[in-house]
Amino acid sequence: MAKVVAIENEKGGVGKTTIATNLSSCLSVKHGLKVLLLDHDPQSSSTRWTARRAQAEDGESDPGAIPVISMGKNLARDLPSLSSRYDVVIIDGLPQTDVLTAAAIKVADLVIVPVQPSAYDLWACEATLNVIRERQEISGGQPKGSLLVSRAIPNTLLERGIREQLDATGFYVFAGQTVHRQAYAQGVAQGLSVMDLPPTDKARIEIEAITLEVLELLK
Repeated sequence: MAKVVAIENEKGGVGKTTIATNLSSCLSVKHGLKVLLLDHDPQSSSTRWTARRAQAEDGESDPGAIPVISMGKNLARDLPSLSSRYDVVIIDGLPQTDVLTAAAIKVADLVIVPVQPSAYDLWACEATLNVIRERQEISGGQPKGSLLVSRAIPNTLLERGIREQLDATGFYVFAGQTVHRQAYAQGVAQGLSVMDLPPTDKARIEIEAITLEVLELLK
């Protein structure tokens, strides 16, 4: 049975799709895992990204491409028939808290809530955190809930102060984070990820560090 990682936050623009696509790519490219990407975002950004990635320069299908599908509120019923073919399922959540969010959290082994370093963003994700807490109460502590600092601006008071606030939620806080970099946006239209950048690229190093934490949390 595949491990399921849901990237959820009802606030838009916090980097859910960036994390979902790059995490999927790192798990596939660097760790050799079979990854399925579920797209719950109404903008279908993950679907468009993986469709571009599936086509090599010569127009032929890339056998290493990451498959993407969309499932509705019956996720808990429908996912088991597919998940046995994969090692990890990544869910790119939608920017609101509704039945789809609840369905994703219900099937997840790990929920990652990306948060930009501001009090407004922390307040905005509280509804998502409450859904995780409610699910944990029902299922004896599952899924694991976590918070990830996303799109940080290094060496600012906001970046330094946000972690103390995240710790106060009681959820796991990733040691790694993503920084606001152009590298994350470059190449998206061609289906590229930071794993297509040199090993020394800072964005790639960030995603590789986050991926290692994810694998540790999934043990």
